[in-house]
Amino acid sequence: RDPASRARQPSAMILLAASLPILLSAGALLFLKQSAVRAGLLGLLTALLVALAIVPFRLTMEGMGEAVLRGGLTTLIVAYVLLGGVLLYHVMRLGGALEALSAATARAIPDPAHRLLTLIFGVSVFFESATGFGIGIVVCAPLFLALGFPPLRAAFLSLLGQCAVPWGALAIGTTLGSELSGVESRDLGIWGALFSFPFIFLCGALALVVGGLWQPLTRRLLQLLAYAALLVAVLAAVSRWLGVELAGILGGLAVLSLGLLCGRRALKEEEESLSRVLLLRALAPVVVLVLGLLLTRLLPPLAEWSRSLLRLEIERFDYSLPLLYHPGFWMVVAALAGGLLLPLPQREIPRMVQQAGRQWLVATLAVAGFLCMAQVMFDAGMVTLLAQSLTSALTEDFVLLAPFIGALGGFLTASNAGANAMFMQLQTSSAEALKLPLEPIAAAQNAAAANATLASPGRVVLAALVTHCGGQEDHLMRRGLLLVTVGTGAISLMLALL
Repeated sequence: RDPASRARQPSAMILLAASLPILLSAGALLFLKQSAVRAGLLGLLTALLVALAIVPFRLTMEGMGEAVLRGGLTTLIVAYVLLGGVLLYHVMRLGGALEALSAATARAIPDPAHRLLTLIFGVSVFFESATGFGIGIVVCAPLFLALGFPPLRAAFLSLLGQCAVPWGALAIGTTLGSELSGVESRDLGIWGALFSFPFIFLCGALALVVGGLWQPLTRRLLQLLAYAALLVAVLAAVSRWLGVELAGILGGLAVLSLGLLCGRRALKEEEESLSRVLLLRALAPVVVLVLGLLLTRLLPPLAEWSRSLLRLEIERFDYSLPLLYHPGFWMVVAALAGGLLLPLPQREIPRMVQQAGRQWLVATLAVAGFLCMAQVMFDAGMVTLLAQSLTSALTEDFVLLAPFIGALGGFLTASNAGANAMFMQLQTSSAEALKLPLEPIAAAQNAAAANATLASPGRVVLAALVTHCGGQEDHLMRRGLLLVTVGTGAISLMLALL
């Protein structure tokens, strides 16, 4: 490099200061085994200190306050989902719906491996695609518990269901990435399906290993390949011909149909009659949730009405939270429907509400710490400096680095849209400057960012919350980060081979 270029490079101390909030918060979780609340608070305080004391990142007190407020407003979006998710879980647990659904799943798909792959690639992908915000975790984690998996395993299995997040929340992150990069969302969806295949396959393989269902090996690999290939093929085909918004929903339904087809068997008439009554009551909250979400997403007049009726808006921050359109609203409605339709023991309801409120508060505080930390780092320029420094240091190997930049954003924000807002323009600008093909780079950013949300503090806390294994977030994050690293490395390799 020429002397002027070297002079523009930030010093090692500046780079260390920029990365310090991430290093300390992740270290507190992974090595010191601190709670997610403490780790998030430590990361936030560190980011504020760096923004206060280090010149390149210095923010005014007003600037730091605005960054924290922006992070808090983003937390409201997640907290809304957490509230609905916790209430729905406790209502279904107390009303016996979880046991009924797990029993019905076992009867409909008696083979444990088919059942596990159907839940991860079918049910979880469907709910995550229809709603986003980790709802696939909220729906599937209790089912894994009811099927007999220990809490920690159930939490990790529910995280593995976050394998198709590029199409989560009706592909809102992919759509944003398309707007920022100038690449058609259709192309991002097709390339994203290609880049996501190794990650999806790996998630399924880990699910079989964690579930103790990997033998006989040849048979399980063929089953896994069939499910993963079907999901990826539908994701790519629907992205190409119908649009990315419906790709995840239809992909999840396709896998669910395959699982039911493979598990089909005749039931005795009496058993079927009894199971229908119990199953209909158990499904009632889920049906309310699915209908509310689909109707407000697929019917334009109803979508517009629900978006505009009740909105929390702050023009200064370009912030808008449609309270009736948001998935959290329909989860609360589903919980209320479950309270009316399921046989809840009246004496247990006050304790249930108290327990749910306590869990929701702890989870919300944990997520708030990390989101506010990420916002302070972004506003102060720490995140951009880290990405630019890595890109500059490895100019010739940018294609290998680009997915890891995207993964960093996904890990920090727990949001594909948030990560694309942080890094998509940086990625595409770098690709154009280096005369690299734009579509694969943009798609790699999108896919890697989405995949990395699996190990993000927000999703890990949610999985631990629903499965009652709080305090073991470090185990979940350590396993998730290893999986994300391997999956991101696969995207890098695929980019290099193009």
